[in-house]
Amino acid sequence: MRNKIVIGVMALIFVFGGTSRAENVQLDLFNLGMPANFDDNSPSWQANFDLGVTFTQISHVYIDWSGGITGGLSTYMGSGVSAPFDEGVNAILWASPNWRRAKVYGGHATYPDPEPFNQLSEFVSGSMPWSELFDGQGTIEIGRIAIMTIPEISILQRGSVTLNSATLVVDGTLIPEPASILLLAIGVLGIGRKRRNTNIVQ
Repeated sequence: MRNKIVIGVMALIFVFGGTSRAENVQLDLFNLGMPANFDDNSPSWQANFDLGVTFTQISHVYIDWSGGITGGLSTYMGSGVSAPFDEGVNAILWASPNWRRAKVYGGHATYPDPEPFNQLSEFVSGSMPWSELFDGQGTIEIGRIAIMTIPEISILQRGSVTLNSATLVVDGTLIPEPASILLLAIGVLGIGRKRRNTNIVQ
């Protein structure tokens, strides 16, 4: 009987040890020290992160963020006419030298008031393979960006971005923790011992 229990435990460890589970892993970027405001006086923010898990596969990576974007003000050279333009906030995942980017724009429609946003932005542009994040570690950078690229346009005033929330979200398949497998084995052994004791009593 004991040999059967041992064999059963070993089989479970083999099966569950090689079985992965789908998971949605989240990291609040404010916990890494990310500032809430990005303007002319604040450079891009960058930090290393460790999700504390190991992936066998990653399907999607997002940044779930909300806040308000105040547009900038521009003028066409020589016209004397000013007009607002969109500002944006940019999130970059680094696994040097590769990267992926997600972004959101706004502010033009509500200028001079901030335009609120609440968006789940996927990291799609860029060429970093998700295998670079299988160990759960990487670098993230957040910064303000503008879409003004026409030489004839002169920027009179840059806008700003205020973040109320910002969470890195990774959809992937995790390797089970060794502790979970050990607890499973202990549980099976306990059930087997209980059944054996019951048979003895009978």
